Amino acid sequence: MVKTLHKVSFLQICMILMMTVGLMNHVIVNPLILDASGRDAWISVLLAGILFLPWCFLLVLFMKKSGQQKLHPWLASKTNPFIAWLMIIPICLQLLFIGGFTLIDTVRWATTNYMPGTPRSALIITLCLVCCYFAISGIRMIAIAAGIMLPIVIVLGYFVAIANTPEKDYRLLQPVLENGWQPAIHGMIYVGGGFVEIIMVLAIQHRIKSRVKAWQLLILAVLLIYITLGPIIGGITEFGHIEAAKQMESPFEQWRLVKFGNIEHVDFLSEFQWLSGAVIRTSFAMFLLGELIPFRKKKATRQLIQLLTLGYILLGFIPINGYSSYLWLYHYYFPVTLATVLVLSALFIAIALLKRQRKGSLA
Repeated sequence: MVKTLHKVSFLQICMILMMTVGLMNHVIVNPLILDASGRDAWISVLLAGILFLPWCFLLVLFMKKSGQQKLHPWLASKTNPFIAWLMIIPICLQLLFIGGFTLIDTVRWATTNYMPGTPRSALIITLCLVCCYFAISGIRMIAIAAGIMLPIVIVLGYFVAIANTPEKDYRLLQPVLENGWQPAIHGMIYVGGGFVEIIMVLAIQHRIKSRVKAWQLLILAVLLIYITLGPIIGGITEFGHIEAAKQMESPFEQWRLVKFGNIEHVDFLSEFQWLSGAVIRTSFAMFLLGELIPFRKKKATRQLIQLLTLGYILLGFIPINGYSSYLWLYHYYFPVTLATVLVLSALFIAIALLKRQRKGSLA
């Protein structure tokens, strides 16, 4: 059993996931949905959300059947170590990508928009070292940081939404389904690819103090749907779906419209939103990689995180074109991630249920 000292409440996990999955759903996936669905992007979010809620209920069912034990040892005990590794490796690869891409995309965004004169190396090394510190410090440190940052991020989000109210024209959301259902269904791939990141809760379930109830995870799911829907509707009503789809970071373009009396150019506040989300997202991914790989000594986990940090620093110096990475996300990453996580979750549920039935039949 994990000592209580190294456990956190489900509320703290929710704050971490809102920062982690929120950055993906609020920002990164935004242009992909608009590109795929156009004006009907908000319908894609609602349709995917309808399917997302029962899927979250299945995750709670798995957590109940597994007793919220550590994922890899539990899978190995129910199947065998080889099969357990086959199911864990895709999650590890996803976490590896989450950390690397988040850092690279954050540095690209920061140097392009706000700090063009800042050496790229300074940003990369600083971000990586901060994330390394949080990941090595453990889940409680990440949870405390998320608890401090999240309220500020939420306040800033409502500030930009309310301040831009005069710029919004909700008539731009219509006509609905002008080109049929196909665009809306296509956009569900990218919405779902962001939503399924919540499967990370299974990798951290043994660190949660109390038993997770269905209504708790469903509330988190509804919040994530809301986080995704807000900037989509904001982008369409403020810029129109054609212009919004051309923007790499539509939620942050919305900051440029803010006028508070005679005060303008407050978009620098968006830096806090992005950087705080990036730090929590990356450090949490690095921490989970250390959790999923069953090292016997804590020193080995620390060395893995340090090695990941070095790898991310080196990766940050590779010149990667922003549009090329966008195309890769659009054509490969999100479709593959969605399919892989859905298959894995189905296997997890099947193992939990079938093993119980077999046990009952023997009795």
